[in-house]
Amino acid sequence: MKEEEEAKEQTKRPDTRELQEAGIKTARRIAIALRNTWKIYRRSLTGVTGMGIVFGFLVIAITAPWTAPYNADFKAPAIDTFIADYATRDLPSDSNWTEILGLTSTLKDRPMERLMVYSEGGTVIVYPVARTGSGEETGELGIDIEEPSTVQLPAEADYLDYTHFYKTFFFVLRSNQEGDNQSATLYEYSYDFLYIREHEIPFVPLYTSNLWNGFSPLYQVGRLAMAFADDHNVWMINKRPPDITEPGLDGVTFTSNLTIANATIVGNPLVVDGDFANGSMLIVPTDVGLRTYDLNLTKSLLTGKILNVTIDALRWESNYTVEDEAFEPVVGDDMIIFQYPYQPTTAIGKESVFVATTDGRVVAYDRLTGNVTWSSKPILPGIRDFDISSLHSSPEHLVMVGRTGDRGLVVGLDPKTGRVGSNNTLFSTVDGYLNSPPQYVSGQYRFVFSTDKGTIYLITNEMKINATFSAPGGGAVTPVAFLGNIYIEDSKTGNYFGVITEDNSLFVETLTGVNIAPLPPGTYPSGNYYPLGTDYEGHDILTQVMFGTRAELLVGVTAAFFSVVIGTIVGLVAGFYSGFVGELLMRATDVMLSLPYLVIMLLFAAAFGPSLFNIIIIFAILSWAGIARVIRSVTLSTRKRAFVDAAIVAGASDMRLIFRHIGPNVLPFAFLYMTFMISGAIVTEAILAFLGFGDPNAITWGMMLQYLQISGHSLDAPWWLLPPGIAITLLSLAFYLIGRAFDEVVNPRLRRR
Repeated sequence: MKEEEEAKEQTKRPDTRELQEAGIKTARRIAIALRNTWKIYRRSLTGVTGMGIVFGFLVIAITAPWTAPYNADFKAPAIDTFIADYATRDLPSDSNWTEILGLTSTLKDRPMERLMVYSEGGTVIVYPVARTGSGEETGELGIDIEEPSTVQLPAEADYLDYTHFYKTFFFVLRSNQEGDNQSATLYEYSYDFLYIREHEIPFVPLYTSNLWNGFSPLYQVGRLAMAFADDHNVWMINKRPPDITEPGLDGVTFTSNLTIANATIVGNPLVVDGDFANGSMLIVPTDVGLRTYDLNLTKSLLTGKILNVTIDALRWESNYTVEDEAFEPVVGDDMIIFQYPYQPTTAIGKESVFVATTDGRVVAYDRLTGNVTWSSKPILPGIRDFDISSLHSSPEHLVMVGRTGDRGLVVGLDPKTGRVGSNNTLFSTVDGYLNSPPQYVSGQYRFVFSTDKGTIYLITNEMKINATFSAPGGGAVTPVAFLGNIYIEDSKTGNYFGVITEDNSLFVETLTGVNIAPLPPGTYPSGNYYPLGTDYEGHDILTQVMFGTRAELLVGVTAAFFSVVIGTIVGLVAGFYSGFVGELLMRATDVMLSLPYLVIMLLFAAAFGPSLFNIIIIFAILSWAGIARVIRSVTLSTRKRAFVDAAIVAGASDMRLIFRHIGPNVLPFAFLYMTFMISGAIVTEAILAFLGFGDPNAITWGMMLQYLQISGHSLDAPWWLLPPGIAITLLSLAFYLIGRAFDEVVNPRLRRR
C-alpha cells in the first residue's frame, strides 16, 4: 500500500530534467524575444541615441569614485575660496598636538600677541605674532608668526586652559592615580609660563567650569572662580587680584570642597561668581536634577576686599520635570548654561539656567528659585526630526547645536521663550556634526565653528552661512580655535582662527577676508584645478555632478519601477474583473488623477521628511494612476482573445489567467511607460529639492540647484547653474527617447518603413 502511494506521489512531481528543459526553453524564448526586439529597436536613431546617453551616465555613476577629480566630501581649501591673510608653520612630528590657543596681553583691548600649541606629552610651543603692513593706505594688515620658544609643562596633563583675569594665567591639570588613591594636581603658570603654585584636588576631575569676573582698577573686588567635579565631589578655587599691601604679585587664592550625596554629577558645574545684589552661587547638574549652593563671600568691613570664599548651604534643588512630566536631560560638558555670562558685575544674562532634553526641548529654570519658567520644542521648517547635542551662549540668543540625519544643526533661540528667532528662520544645517562650540566673534557679529569632516564655518548672527573654510593639506585634525584679534585700529579688526592640519602644520587665517566662492573654472593658489568651478562651500561642481548621477538613476529607476508595478497590478485586476471590483479600482484611479500632483507631493515630503527613500515612495504612491488606465485598456482587449478562452476551458484559475496569460502581453506597455516615468521621477526629485524638500544628506542635481538658489548666486554663477540643469535635461530626454523608440516596437503601425 505504501509503495503504491509513493508511486502516485512520484507521478505528481515533475521530473527535475523536465523542469530544467522548461527553464531552458523559457530562457531561449526570452533571448529570441530580446533579439527580435533589438532588431526593431536599433532601427530608431533616437532610441539608440537615448540608450547611448543613459549608458554614458551609468558608466559615470559606477566609476565616479575613481574618475571624479576629487572625492565626494571634497571642499576647496580656504586659500582658494577666501581672500585673506594666513600663515602656516610646520610642527615637530614627534608630538601629538591636541590644542591651539591665542594668547592676549594685559594691554588695552587685549590684542593677541602669541600663539600656543600644546601636546599630550606636556610640550608647549609659543609663537610670537606681529602685525605686517601699514593698513592706513592699503588696508593690508596681516599676521606674521615669528620664531618660537618651547616650554615643558607637566607631562600627560588632562586639561590645559588659560584665562585673562587682571593678567593671563595658565592652568594645567594632571591626574595622579596610584592604586586606590586618586587625586589631581592643578598647576598655575604665569603669562610667561613661569611656575606660580600648585593645588591638590582630592579626586580626578571629570568636569570643569571656568567662569570668572573681570578686573579693573575701579573694580577691585573682581575675582576668578573655577570649579572641578567628579561623580560626587566638587572642588572650587577662587582667585583675588593682588593688593599693593600684600606680598607677591599673583593674588590670593581660596579653595573649597563639596560632597554631593544621593546623586551623581553628570555635567560641568556652573559658577555664578557675581557681586551683584542677588548673590553668587554654584549650580551642579546631577542625574536626578539641578542642585544649587550659595557661595559665602567673606569681605573686609573696611575695604570690601574678599577675605575668603566657601561653598555654603543648599539653596534650591529641582528635578527634571515639566508640569509633572519627567524628561531626560542631554548630559555632557555643556549641560547647563546661562544666556551670556560675560558681564561680571551684573545679573544681566544670568536670570535663567537652561537645560536641553533628549526629546528635542529646551527647559528654562529661574536661577533664584529653581522654578521652571518655560519649556519649548523648537520648530524648524523643513526639518522633521533632530537631536540636541548642547546649548551655548551668545549676546542675543541661545545657540542650540544638534544634528538632523547626517548633518549638523545650529539654531538661534529666544532666551525668553525658547522659540526659534526671526519667525523660525534662525537656523542652518551644515555638512557633518559640530566638533567645536560656536565661538562668538564680537567684532564681526559672527560665529565660527568646525565639523567632524574638517570644515570650518563662519555664520552670521542670523545663523546663515557666511563662509566656509577647509585647511590645506587635507583638512584639520583639531577642532577650530578662535585665536583673537591682533589689532584694533580705525575700526579695522584682525580676528584669526587656527587649526592643526593633517600634514602636522599650524594653519591660521583671518576671519575678516573676502569670501570669493563660488569659484569659476580655473587653477587656484593651492594648485587645485576645478574644471567646472565650485559652489559656495567649495565643492567641486564636476565631482558633484558625477556623484549626483548615482542618486538620480537610483531615484528615477526605483521610483518608476514601483509606480509601474502598482499601476500594472491595478490595471490588470480592474480589466479582468469588470464588475464591482473593476469599478472600485477605476474610481480610485480617477481620484488619484484628479489630485493636484505637485501640492500633494510637497505635503507628503513635508510630512515624511526629506530623504531619497521617501521621495521614491511618494512618487510611487502618487504616479501609478495613469499607467493603470492604460494597462486596463490593454487587459480588456487581451482577455477576449482565443488563447485566454482556451486557458479558461482548461480550468486555469483567475490568478493564473491574470499573471500567466494576460500579464506577459501587457508587460511591453508597462516597460514603455516606465521609461517615460523615469524622466518624471528625475524631474520630480529636482523640483522637490529645489523647493527645499530634497535630501540634504545626498548629492543630487536637485540639491545642487537648491543650494545655488538659497546662496543667492543664481545669476552670477553660470558654471554652477548649467551643469546640473543640463544633466537633468539630458538624462530625462534620454529616457524619453528610449520610450519613443520602444513605442515603435510595441506599436508596429508607428515603425518607419
